[in-house]
Amino acid sequence: MITTTAAGRTWHFDRSLGRPTNEHNGTVGGYRHPTDLCITNDDILFVLSRGHNSQTGTPDNGRIGKTTFEEHHLGDFARQEFTWPAGIALDSDGWVYVSDEFENIIRKFDPDKTLPYPDADPDNEAVAKWGSTGTDEGMLNGPSGIHFDSEDTLFVVDSRNDRVQQFTKDGEFLSSFGHSGTGHGEFSRPWGITIDNNGDIYIADWGNHRVQKFSPEGKFLMTFGTEFGGELNNPANVAVDSEGDVYVTDWGNRRVQVYEPTGDVLTAFYGDATSLSKAGEYIIRRDPGTIKAYRQVKDYTEMGRFMRPTGIEIDKNNHIIVADSCGRLQVYAKDSGYVEPEVKLELE
Repeated sequence: MITTTAAGRTWHFDRSLGRPTNEHNGTVGGYRHPTDLCITNDDILFVLSRGHNSQTGTPDNGRIGKTTFEEHHLGDFARQEFTWPAGIALDSDGWVYVSDEFENIIRKFDPDKTLPYPDADPDNEAVAKWGSTGTDEGMLNGPSGIHFDSEDTLFVVDSRNDRVQQFTKDGEFLSSFGHSGTGHGEFSRPWGITIDNNGDIYIADWGNHRVQKFSPEGKFLMTFGTEFGGELNNPANVAVDSEGDVYVTDWGNRRVQVYEPTGDVLTAFYGDATSLSKAGEYIIRRDPGTIKAYRQVKDYTEMGRFMRPTGIEIDKNNHIIVADSCGRLQVYAKDSGYVEPEVKLELE
């Protein structure tokens, strides 16, 4: 899909950002298994790379990359800070928060303190951290998606406890909702979260193959992906645009499902990165031998497909930014000015 229209809306593929890499210390950046992302109002992207060691198959070299939307790489930080990083979020002051679903910890970072490669200070980069393992209120077991509401309350998807907990920015427990099950308001290994402009909460209910919507108070409102069609297979994350349309990274089906606010399915994105990003072009210019890596797949249409999309974010201009686990971001743009073409009837 380069351009598609549905129900009076239109989207087009805009660009690809980044390239697969463990690290890069230059003007363009890359990612290694990007898991989640967030974006500031001045178009600065923070991308959480989980990392992966190809020798052992274990997490390695996780970090946060700081990049402009025009793909000027500003630096990396939090190298070797995590075991299994999952979610990233910004508070109203711009501080960066990351969940670690293995260590059951939330860490807070200064967004302006990048470290030149290969420097790392895994014990001292975080300006604060909190969390303890358990099932009691305020304790965590597999924290994944995190998101701040308009009051700077931090919502944490407590995945292995099948609930959502709310904390202050300093980690003080406030409240929670949800428990294990398949009914409305129940969860099975939930993962991603977002909050729309009305304060309503959307949870990617991974094990139940659906997205659930809740009021700001945690009251169940509706589901996406089961009751109204557009079935999901292990949804990883969710985002909502300014018009209320809902986007779900359908991890198991390797696509992004798009729904109307009513829950009716609109369309799906399958990935359209059929050309290299600036980062990809840069590395080929720097080392022409690496072009072989981009020719392993001769069908560029297939190469552009999502591998396993996870994180998703929507900026103020309705750019839909998707973290694709093969080491890049794919960006779609929603055009707000679309009007259905007029149909002219010719009378014989």
